[in-house]
Amino acid sequence: MHALLAFSALGLAILAGVLALRGLPRLIDWDGRRHIQLLVLAAPVLSLAIGLGAMFHFTGHICFIDAPPWDYTLGLAVPLGMAAVALGGLALGLMRLALMSRLFAQRGIPAQPELQALAERLAAYLGAPRPRVLLVALERPLALASGLRQPSILLSTWTLDHLDRQELEAVLAHELGHIARRDYLAVWLATVLRDAFCYLPTSWAAHRQLQQEKELACDDLAVQITGRPLALASALTKVWHPALTRSSVSLAQPFAGRSGSIEGRIERLLTRPALAPDQSIPSSETDRQRGRAVAIAGSALAMLIAVQGANAIALLAPMGCGPAAALAKLL
Repeated sequence: MHALLAFSALGLAILAGVLALRGLPRLIDWDGRRHIQLLVLAAPVLSLAIGLGAMFHFTGHICFIDAPPWDYTLGLAVPLGMAAVALGGLALGLMRLALMSRLFAQRGIPAQPELQALAERLAAYLGAPRPRVLLVALERPLALASGLRQPSILLSTWTLDHLDRQELEAVLAHELGHIARRDYLAVWLATVLRDAFCYLPTSWAAHRQLQQEKELACDDLAVQITGRPLALASALTKVWHPALTRSSVSLAQPFAGRSGSIEGRIERLLTRPALAPDQSIPSSETDRQRGRAVAIAGSALAMLIAVQGANAIALLAPMGCGPAAALAKLL
């Protein structure tokens, strides 16, 4: 029963994630969709807590000692294995933070005053924190935003040499969109949760959706600021060709995304489909969608906690141990 509790808790987290991700197309607000995706990624934490709590509470009790060897082994191995993988995901996340900080500190040099002033003007229009624009001598496309406390934008010299002013302004506006939305923190947290629960298909699906949709959301913000979707589409096209080579794809990816999604982004910028989430949606409707997403996320989390608790009681009460011992007398 103890092993079944661990597996069933994971199964409930997967089921809740599948249902939540299937309902995402009904939301048109990017922030609301991100709330749901982060909830799906964080839901297995509850399963891990249940597994570890049960293991520490019932170890040494009669119901655990008298359990079959396979139940005893799995009851210990599953929670401990989940905890080990979760700690590994957290360690990888901290390493990514350290490597990114080192990249910005050691290779970035301050940009020219004109470029810095352009970024500050765009940030003020967007309501984003004042960014620090850095340059790196690199003959490959590179544009990415980073920083938990002090936001920074790192551009390669290739980007400055190959993009005209309007295209460069669109790229800066796109990266400032990431800063305004705090995408760096959200993506870092989402990646840690994905790695911590890499054995769950919903973790990969939610992370993939979040990564793709953050680029679309920032495309919308860039067009809202500059009013020139063709400039952003042109910049994406110029970045796309070098990104197809194996040596530069990892550097171009922060701005361009995965190569399979660039075509869709370019087509979306050129056609601006009416059904896609974009800046044309009234702010009142966006606020309603965001409030609805928060309400849905809160209700789903409360329901998941209730279902997980009922699952634990239903499985442990017949064994008459732990907090479910009193319920066993009523059954």
